[in-house]
Amino acid sequence: MPAHLDGVPLDKTDANWPYQLITYKLVEHGQGRTTVDPWLMLRRPSNWVDISTSDAATLGVETGDHIRVSSPSNVTGIVGVARVTEGIRPGVVGISHHYGHWEQTSRPYSMKDSTGAWTKIQGDPTRGSGITANLIMRRDQYNVNTTLQDPVGGSASFLDTRVQIQKVQ
Repeated sequence: MPAHLDGVPLDKTDANWPYQLITYKLVEHGQGRTTVDPWLMLRRPSNWVDISTSDAATLGVETGDHIRVSSPSNVTGIVGVARVTEGIRPGVVGISHHYGHWEQTSRPYSMKDSTGAWTKIQGDPTRGSGITANLIMRRDQYNVNTTLQDPVGGSASFLDTRVQIQKVQ
C-alpha cells in the first residue's frame, strides 16, 4: 500500500480525490527532453488530459474543453485540454510527461559569451507548450519537497497521485 515516509497510508489522506493520475510516454516523444526537436513538435505540438468517455459524460466534458486537474499537493491544479477516449479506464486520468517544461530554453534567458558580455537568448516557447503532471504529483507529507517515493525502486512514485477534475468555464 502506498504510504508517506512517516508510514501514513495514502488511503487515509487522499480519500476525497476520486481519480487516479497516470503518466505515460508518447511514441513521438519517448523522453521528457524531446520537445527541443522542432520536427517532433510540428507532429504533436502539445499534450492533453486523457479522460474516459463515462467520466467525461458525468462531468459534462467534451474533447477540446479546458479542465482543471488538482491534487492534495496542489489544490490550485493545472489546466489542460481534455481528450475524451475509450482508451483509458474510468476513474483514471492520463497526462503524457513530455510537455510543459519551464526550462530547456522554453523562455528567454541571458548568458555570458566568451568575452564576459551578457547575451540575451530569446528561447523557443513551443518547448514549453502543454502541461506537466509534475506540478500536481503527490508530495510526501513528511518530506514536503519530495514526491512520494516507490519503496522498491527508490524513484518517484508516478502512479500514486489521486486527483480531482473540474471543467473550466
